[in-house]
Amino acid sequence: SLAWGVATAVARRRAGLLKALNAEFGSRVEVLGAPAGLHLTIRMKTRLDDAEVVARAAARGVGIISASIYYNTRAPGGEFVLGYGQVSEAEIPKGVRLLAEAVG
Repeated sequence: SLAWGVATAVARRRAGLLKALNAEFGSRVEVLGAPAGLHLTIRMKTRLDDAEVVARAAARGVGIISASIYYNTRAPGGEFVLGYGQVSEAEIPKGVRLLAEAVG
């Protein structure tokens, strides 16, 4: 069915994103939250502040957002939301590689 096909495609994208994050960042990235949906929340070990990470990623064509907007209190920093619903499975490794280059 169509729903099964979409769910399978989303699962493949998520798996590809997790694999790429592990390959490029290793222990510098921790995945947060439940394994569902079209977004992945990560905690990244970086010397850069959130705004700088987002700006550097954007300069390389990678769109991420700081998770700080979801906090009512002071955000811990270094947490980001990565969307993969509109990205093809083939584009994910390149996007993660560009993100890794952006943060150094």
